[in-house]
Parts: sequence; C-alpha cells; structure tokens
Amino acid sequence: MNIIEALSDRNLFGGLSVFHDLTTWRPWLVFLSAIYGLPLSPEDQQIFCQHTGRSVYTPRPGGYPETIACIGRQSGKTRIAGTILGYEAIRPTESDGTNLYAVAICQDQRSSLRTLFSYACAPFEQIPLLTDMVSSQMRESLALDNGCTLAAYPCRPAAVRGIRARVVVLDELAFYRTSENFPVDQEMLRAVRPCVATTGGKIIILSSPYGQSGALFELHRKYHGRDDSDTLVWQASAPEMNCTLPADYLTRMQQDDPEAYASEVLGQFRAGVSAFLDPAAIAACVAEGVREVPPAHRVTYSAFADVSGGRHDRFVVAVGHCRGELAVLDAFRAWTPPFNPAGVIEEACEFLRRYRIVSISGDRYAGEFVAEQFRKHGITYQASEWDRSGIYMELQPLLNAGRVSLLDQPELLRELRGLERRRGHAGKDRIDHGSGGKDDIANAVSGVIVMAATQQAMVNEYGGIF
Repeated sequence: MNIIEALSDRNLFGGLSVFHDLTTWRPWLVFLSAIYGLPLSPEDQQIFCQHTGRSVYTPRPGGYPETIACIGRQSGKTRIAGTILGYEAIRPTESDGTNLYAVAICQDQRSSLRTLFSYACAPFEQIPLLTDMVSSQMRESLALDNGCTLAAYPCRPAAVRGIRARVVVLDELAFYRTSENFPVDQEMLRAVRPCVATTGGKIIILSSPYGQSGALFELHRKYHGRDDSDTLVWQASAPEMNCTLPADYLTRMQQDDPEAYASEVLGQFRAGVSAFLDPAAIAACVAEGVREVPPAHRVTYSAFADVSGGRHDRFVVAVGHCRGELAVLDAFRAWTPPFNPAGVIEEACEFLRRYRIVSISGDRYAGEFVAEQFRKHGITYQASEWDRSGIYMELQPLLNAGRVSLLDQPELLRELRGLERRRGHAGKDRIDHGSGGKDDIANAVSGVIVMAATQQAMVNEYGGIF
C-alpha cells in the first residue's frame, strides 16, 4: 500500500478527521506522490513542474532519497511530515530483527514533542488498527511491534549518532541553532545522512525559508529546477499548498510586515539577509575564562549605554579601555525589565564610578530625561554620533583584525553571533538582531569597544590633543 492509498483508507491515516476530505490536500498529494515516485496525471504533472522548476516529471524507482520543501507557514507541512513519519513506521522492517527508526528533528525538543511528534503519534492514538501496533510509548518515542520506533530529537548532531533510520524528517531546517546561537543546520545534515545510508531510507526537509545563506538556501540553489537531480526541491507559497487559509490573515500579514510575508507566506528567501559577524572571529577575540576585569590604576576607561524605559528592553552599560591597539571590554551590567529607569541609572552610576567614569555615551532614547538622571549623579551623558547599525559596522573590522578582547560571557557572545545584516534603502545596510533575538548587551559592548578604539586612534594621530 502506497502513501496515497494509506491516506485514503479510513482504517489508516484517512481515519484522522483532518484527512476525511482530501480535496483541499491535492497539492500535498502531488508532493507525496512525487517523493515516492508514484504516477501522476497530466494535471498533477503540471503542479509538479510549477513547484519544482522542472520541465518534466520523470520519477525515480522508489522516489527521491532527499526532498526539500521550501514552503510558507500554516501550509500544512508539519502535518504532512507527521504523516510521512507514521507511514514509514508501519511498513514492514528488516527480517534480522534490527530496530529501525522514523526520526523527527526540530529546533528544540519541546517543539518536537508539541507539534511534529504529536502529529506523527496521532494515528497510533486514534485509529484502532494502528493503536494495536503500539508496544510501548514514552514522552519522546513510540515503539511499534514491527520493530520500528518513532522518535523525536532536538537539532543536536550527536543525538542521532548510531541510529539506523528508514526516514528522517527535519522540520524548519533554516532555523536550526544551538542554545549559544551557533547555526547547526549543515552539521545536522551531515549527522543524519549516515542514518539512512544502509536502509534505503529518505531524508525529508520541510522548512519556511529565511535568508540567502545556510544549508536550506544552498540546497535550493543547487538542485531546484534540475531535471537530472536525484534531490527534489519543491517551493510553494502557503496558500498554494493550503487553500483554506483565511484571506484576511494573508492580507494582514502582507500589510503589517512585507519582508516576513515574502518568506513566512510566499515561501521565498529573504533578499539580503545574512549573518553579520563570523563566529570564528568572535571566538578568537574571547579572553577565555575572564568574566570581568576589575578597575586598574593609570587606565582611562570609556563607557557606553543602551538605555531603556523599563518595559520591554534591557538597560545595559559597558565599560572598556584600549591597551595599545587592543580594545578591551572590562565589564558590563544589564537590568531586565520591568524596572524604574531612574533607579537603574542610579545603580549604573555606582558601577561606573568604580571605573572613574565621569562621562558616558549612548543612544538618543528618551532625550533629556536620561541625560538629566545621569547628571544628578555627577556623570555626563552624551548622545552617540553612531546609530545601532553604524556601531556594528565599525565593530566588524576591529573584530576581524583581532583587535578586540571580549569577556567570556555566554549571553554577550550569543547576541553577537545572532546579529544579521539586512539590505537597507538607498544602499545602506541595516544591522540588527535576528528574529526573536535580542542585542541590548551586544549594542552597549560594541559601542564601548568602538568608542575606546576611536579615542585611541585620535590619541595616536594627534598626540592626545583633539
């Protein structure tokens, strides 16, 4: 029984209410037929060519070993991923008794259990014929009496070592990152390919696209539209795959955030989005094991603030100095909202006085209020000449040249690794944190590094008179 027949059978996956009417799932049925090399009608072949960029449908025996689907959110792709996992799990396993896996991989384990894994387990919990196949169930795995185990894993390459799988589904590959904000998409691909090397199994990647970099983008660039490729790449918008999406939702998404609409709905890679700083360059500048440098005599310190009103963003002050050509980060403090800005500024001034700071620079947030509060405590606050993107642009060459000494503070390093460059208007790029991230600490730290390095350069050029 092929996967389309299993979806049509009320005793199997067709018994799920979501699949009682398959007319709205037609594009997905074409997708499933293609990856398993099943026959397509002339009309369905047109759908195939439209979304793969290929000129003809020439199915391989057994289908494609690797399939990549670049599709917008709310398209039904996670439900289809769960169906593929369930279908592969119920197929007869090898006669030698070797246990095989149907593996679901997501950004984190909570996501795996909450969405993809729950979809994969649903038929085995709701359909009597499949329920009888369950031999044991745990929080992150479901073992069947045929020797196959459904299992959910977070995107940690080491977690899947030693597993033999008949299918591996990677959900939202474009967003795989470690807890320290290192991209791990390519390493996950390297880790799962050996899992199916001796089983003839499949690797299925379903993800909303993001920037024009990373493993998903490279796979799309290399294989989309290639008639001769054994790797199938399917690209479609969410409404093309899910005709039930409300029109008002699509309109609101397009109006509120056109950039997100292009990737989250239309399934397109965002133009001009890339990682800003090289993780290797950041790591090379870290003073390993140094969390903070205490104040020293005969050192002139600089300070920079990323201020906040106390409701949403953190309030951060950073202190640093130059030692020859090296810009050194000595310390920083961060206050998490909610807080009283006046009270935080008082605490910040106590911290700054330890380093003999009498003047601090920062952004133009809240205008005169911030400057007045600092003045009350004997410290002058000056608005920086750089905006956020300008600070980061000044930091990059210093970092790449190894002229920076960073503290070994995980949250700071995570924020620096998460910075992204976006193509701006009139040729001016914008640097900011990625989706769902923060950069308050990174901004204050970058500001003090750039300020200290600039002041040192002026001393070198003008002999201290400027």
